[in-house]
Amino acid sequence: MSEVPVLLQGETEKRLRFIRFVRMARFRTSLWSALVCLGLSLPALQGCGNNPYPKSDARRAIHYRILAEDPKTLDPTVSYTNTEAYVVDVIYPSFFQYNYLKIDPVELEPNLGAEMPTREDYVFEAEEDGQKVRKTGEVWTFRIREDLRFQDDPCFEGGKGRKVTAHDFIYSFKRMGDPAMHSPVLGFVQDKIIGMQEYVEYNRKRLDDKQSGDYAFPIKGLQVDPQNPHVFRIFLNQKYPQLKYLMAMHFTTPIPREAVEKYGEDFKTHPVGCGPYMMKEYKRRRSLTLVKNPNYYPDFYPSEGMPGDAEAGLLADAGKQLPLLDEVHFTISRETVTAWNLFIQGYLDSAAVNRDNFQQVVANTGSGLSEEMVRKGLVLREAAGMSIFYYAFNMDDPVVGGNGEKQKKLRKAISKSIDNQTYIDLFLIGLGVPAESPLPPQLEGYDPDYVNPNNTFDLEEAKRLLAEAGYPNGINEKTGDRLTLYFDNGAGNATARQMVDFVVRSIERLGIDVQSRTSRPNVWQDKVRKGEFQFISYGWLADYPDPENFLFLFYGPNVRPAPNYANYQNKRYDRLFEQMRAMDESPERTAIIHEMRDILAEDSPWHYTFHQVSWGLYQPWLKNVKTHPVSKDVTKYYNIDTEKRAQLWSEWNRPNHWPWILTLAAFVGALIPAANVVKRRRNRRIRKGPGRKA
Repeated sequence: MSEVPVLLQGETEKRLRFIRFVRMARFRTSLWSALVCLGLSLPALQGCGNNPYPKSDARRAIHYRILAEDPKTLDPTVSYTNTEAYVVDVIYPSFFQYNYLKIDPVELEPNLGAEMPTREDYVFEAEEDGQKVRKTGEVWTFRIREDLRFQDDPCFEGGKGRKVTAHDFIYSFKRMGDPAMHSPVLGFVQDKIIGMQEYVEYNRKRLDDKQSGDYAFPIKGLQVDPQNPHVFRIFLNQKYPQLKYLMAMHFTTPIPREAVEKYGEDFKTHPVGCGPYMMKEYKRRRSLTLVKNPNYYPDFYPSEGMPGDAEAGLLADAGKQLPLLDEVHFTISRETVTAWNLFIQGYLDSAAVNRDNFQQVVANTGSGLSEEMVRKGLVLREAAGMSIFYYAFNMDDPVVGGNGEKQKKLRKAISKSIDNQTYIDLFLIGLGVPAESPLPPQLEGYDPDYVNPNNTFDLEEAKRLLAEAGYPNGINEKTGDRLTLYFDNGAGNATARQMVDFVVRSIERLGIDVQSRTSRPNVWQDKVRKGEFQFISYGWLADYPDPENFLFLFYGPNVRPAPNYANYQNKRYDRLFEQMRAMDESPERTAIIHEMRDILAEDSPWHYTFHQVSWGLYQPWLKNVKTHPVSKDVTKYYNIDTEKRAQLWSEWNRPNHWPWILTLAAFVGALIPAANVVKRRRNRRIRKGPGRKA
């Protein structure tokens, strides 16, 4: 082996020693800097929690809740989803509201109204078969409060909200009648308010000519009292008791024309109302925050309730001015796991009990709450909403639509392949009432003993009907091709996709090929309104507590974009519907409702699935919670025990110091051996070459 060359001589050796000194100094500096930084950061890391909100908010009256999806629109003329209603209804109040505490039965009371409206017969002339005839309708007179003001907004002069007048109510009705708006409740009034039909047709022609709606076009049946700008009248060509319920919906809220004209298309995300709250901030797909409206008129918590309300603490805030909360903060998330984790940490005030969290919520015995829920002081409430969930066929579709006998048998076969009770047990943890008709249990016309012969699960009968429809074992007997059914849906999470899969597999047992077509929720809603589907799942929550609000889902004039999404048409049904809706509750009306129910069973445009029953969990600091079957403006009654929440937030989310202590120990332990190695190297003498003196 050759000798090691002489590399270190004279100044070279000095330079090497200097370099070694500098490197060691840097190491020591880095070591101590790392230790000091870690030590300084440890308290900060210990102080960091998982609270997604500013720390100062813990003692503020803020209600935290979830929105399952982004609102498609906050325009009250067109907004028609349950999710949107919890936002829209506290920004845009209506003439009537539902008494928050009196729910059995529900009770209407004036909200923006100064008093209950009057209702009188109205005789008018109409043309029938080229001749003028005298007919009897009715006129409703509404007087609104004189202390109403819109929220402050740049659309108003000086940015200050102006007074609300009857003209703002009339403007809302005219927006409803503008075909360009596609208001889903236009069918409620288009054929009833005198002059509304002509107004709609006039503006539809303008729309065809690419012109905007002309709201100056007069509607004879909508009149502001010339002597009093706070009084208006609605003239109807028929008796329509349900008008009172329409006046409790946000579609008839007063809307400032200034806001619509200033914001244009952006008005749907820039609401301007006169309600208890106004929008502070909207971060798409993240959050939406409402704050108390300083211009809100004097409104007070109810002083009377139902038996047991006082004992339940629901009258503790009786007589206090509303709203009781400073803010309502919505977290937008479709993920049920995310929502549950936020709730269990205390960062949401309520949560739905579902299949994902059922085992954690309920005791092993199946009765009562689990020990963890009891320890946290959570409150469980059951609510039976007025609802129907269903699968609808597109009656315009050449395969599943139409009124022929074979098409009816095909729909009945598909309907009878779906086991409602199994669906409820699997996906709703047993919470739900199997549906036999559109009418939920709380309404006139519901018969608990009625069994729909074409909606009951019977696989063998379904196969027989399918063969009679021309598809034995799912094969088209004329072409030899397998029948394909397209199931359009907006399933956006794992549970929803499992629900879709359940229905697909149920129908495929008949030999039918079922193709699931999933779209984003907003895209899917557009497809439904445009009729771009063959078979869909949908649900309906009551707008108001009357069977008319469910049976109108099949009324011919209410076809898309109105909520007759199936585009079902039956002249006999329509005549009965028109007769029924003009009647007050009576045995005669109930008999008509049952006849309509039987027509629907025979035509089978829907497969009825279930009426909703839900469980909700509420945090112990959330006060005044009472589940209402219809009203969506409930947050204005809620209150927060801020001290209790701050205390429990702290207890439930204590920082865990041990991971940081162990991390520090491991860090130091790893550095000591490294430091020893460097120290030994520093003390090692430089190796000398041949001929060098020591």
